[in-house]
Parts: sequence; structure tokens; C-alpha cells
Amino acid sequence: MKGTWRKVTCVAAMLGMLTLAGGQSLAAEQRELPTRSNKEVTVPAQIAFTSNQQLFVLNLQDKNGTPKPITKDGLAEIVGWSGDGQWLLFVQYKGDSRYSAPGYLWLVRADGSGAVQLDDRPVTGVPKWSPKRNQVAYTVEIGSGEQSRTVLVLKDIRDNGEVVRGAETPAEFYDFTWMPDGEALLTSTAAGKNRPMTFVLQNLAGQPLATYPIAEPPNGEEDIYGLAATKMKVSPDGQLVAYYVQYNAASLSADGVPIQLFNLKQPAKKPIELGTGLAYPQWLAWTANSQQLAFIDGTDRMATQNKQLKLAGRDGKVVSASPADSVDTYPVWSAKPPYTLFFSRGKATNHAFDTDKMMVPGQRIWTRNANGAEQPLTKGAEQTADYYPSPSPDGSKLLFLRLDQVDSGSLFYQADGKESELVKGITGDIGYYGNYLPEWIAVYWNS
Repeated sequence: MKGTWRKVTCVAAMLGMLTLAGGQSLAAEQRELPTRSNKEVTVPAQIAFTSNQQLFVLNLQDKNGTPKPITKDGLAEIVGWSGDGQWLLFVQYKGDSRYSAPGYLWLVRADGSGAVQLDDRPVTGVPKWSPKRNQVAYTVEIGSGEQSRTVLVLKDIRDNGEVVRGAETPAEFYDFTWMPDGEALLTSTAAGKNRPMTFVLQNLAGQPLATYPIAEPPNGEEDIYGLAATKMKVSPDGQLVAYYVQYNAASLSADGVPIQLFNLKQPAKKPIELGTGLAYPQWLAWTANSQQLAFIDGTDRMATQNKQLKLAGRDGKVVSASPADSVDTYPVWSAKPPYTLFFSRGKATNHAFDTDKMMVPGQRIWTRNANGAEQPLTKGAEQTADYYPSPSPDGSKLLFLRLDQVDSGSLFYQADGKESELVKGITGDIGYYGNYLPEWIAVYWNS
């Protein structure tokens, strides 16, 4: 395993350097503090967002609520809300870059109180909430040099804020995700000599429950080959998994990798190739009934062109849902039927950074209904762009970010055909070649 780990670590490090080269970190320039611009409009939701590299939370249902700062220095990155909305996970970096300083995992209550550091060891990869309880899984690296190893950590969060340490097991995998029942993890292991890319289903104690080879072992004469499945998204019924196939070459992977679909209930069948895209989990989205997968297809690392919305059924049949001259991003389904798909769409443009111009000028939030009809939902000036659609569970209301500068914007709310600006001064990084990831906002809709 040591040889494989060195190879995997090398790929990850190269991707980090590519990311550093591709994105512009603009939020280091201090701007005014965020402000609530409309207290008359209330929304049954709470939001976390970044501004000036710091983290804020706000209860949009409270007319008198104002943005509450959670961090004061370094750089904060949102992980996400717990399933019940009680807690927010975030990573705080000591410096002003996520690539030059370690990040530590923190937890805070929805009202901004009770912030606690979950581990004194830097996290690696992306921490993940359990889909069923307030339990978080994440990885850390312990030791150094040839003695270093990666460990998977599980911790439970009690309602009173008590953090209960769970299992700590060797993380002998490339990537992992929760299974929908919250009782197991689906992990992926890297290919190597006489060893295929593999999914391994393991319980929370780290014991394997099932193994699923998903490719033949690489030919020893191949210079480039599929290394491992990554950024997996399991369908809510636990039967299908969509994922990206990372190559053993970072530069090649950065321009697009295969998107595949595998049936865990029919492991003898080969994976179905759906397309080729950039390996962002935010660009894969299942309907709650597991019948459709929305994904963004298209090669080239630029997020501003050649990115097309497509949909796949359970049988792997793909339908294109994009005009040829459009660029799409960030598909999100409403949680309740009839399932409506929300996504950002604009006119494809060359990637050219300009502080006075949007990366995709005039980009709006669109919808696609159950019958396949598509239409723009938001309206705005050509010198603005809309990101991060966050629909209410039934799809009748929408929160989203509207940029008025390439690196800053406001939270907007749409309901009954009317748009309202709620919070000004939200800032972040344009990400890797304009992907605007990680997200600047995270919304939890109150039930």
C-alpha cells in the first residue's frame, strides 16, 4: 500500500498546485462587513456565508437578526449543515490560503454559539455529515514521512453540544461517502499492480461488508490509466452510485474525467459511462426518488465554457438538456415531487479574469420541470450573475447568490415571482478556473 499511497498523494499534491494556479483569491482584499439589507422580508431558513474570508451565520426568520461573525482570522470554508439544521461544520485555515496552511475542523450551533474545534489534527479531504444523525466522518493524517498514515475518524454530536468520539480506523481508501441509511460507508480504493479500482462497503467500525471491482487492473505497460473512483454520489435508495474516475495524471484529470454509473445491486454488470466532466461532487445530483441523475458534462478545465447539463435515468440512458451555446453549473433538485431541477445557466464565454466583469455575464438560475420544460427563473442585469440555487423543499421559494462584482455579491430571495435582496457583502473566491467552489453560502430550510 505504501507505493500506492505515495502515488495517490503525488496526484493530490499536483491537483492542489493546479488549483492554486487556476484560481484567484480575491477576498483577501478587505471590504465592508456584511449587512442585512431587508428586514421586512423573512424566510424560513438559516444561512451560513463567507465575507472577507470569515464565516457568518444568520437566521432569516428573525426580523431583528443580523449576520453573526463566527471566525475572526485566517480563512473559513463551509462544510455544511447537519441534517436537522442544529449544527454547522466548517474548516478554518490558519493562513489566508487553503493550500499553504493546514485546516482544522470546527463545529458551531445554528445561532452562532458553542463553537468548538473537533480535532487538533489538520483534516484531509472533505468532512461529511451522516445522512441520518448528527455524526460526522472525516480523515486526518498522523505521523510523518514514511511513518505517516491516514485515519478515518467518526464523532457523534449530542444535542447538548457534547462531542462523543467514535471509531478511529485506518483509511485505506482513496475517497469515501456515506450510504443513505447512515449505517455504512462506501469507499473507493486505487488501482495498482494486479489490483483493480474497487468499491468497498464497510461498516462504521471499518470492517468490510462487500467488495465491488469496477475495472480491470491497469496494464503494466500503460502510462495513463484510471486510478480510482472519486466524489461518489449514492442514490437515495442505496442501489446506484455515480462517480468520477480519476486518472493517475493530475493535468489530464484537471481537464475532465469519465463520469460513470454503477449498480451496487447488480455488481456483475460493468459500470455505464455517462459522459466526461470535471470532478466536482456539486455537479452530480440525484432526485429524492432515485430515478434521475443530473450532471454537468464537458471537457476542459474552464468552468465558463463547454459545460452542459445532462440527465441520466436508472438505466444509464442520457438526455442532453442544454443549448449548444450555453454553459451550465450546479444542478439542484427540489426535495419533494414533482421534482424540479434548478441550475445556473449563461452564455458560454472564454475564461478571462476581469475584476469589472462577471465570469459568465448575465448568468441566471433556470428550472427544468418534470415534463422537461426549461425556463429562466431569476431576472437581472447583464453585468450580474446568479449562483448557488437553494430551493425550498417544495421548490416554491428560492435563495441564491447574485454577484455584482466578480468576487462579491448579495443573497437574494425569490417567491411568488418577486425578488428581494436580503444580505449584502458576501464575498469569496472564484475557484478553479471560474467554478466558484467551494460554495460561499449554505442554506438550511426550516421544516
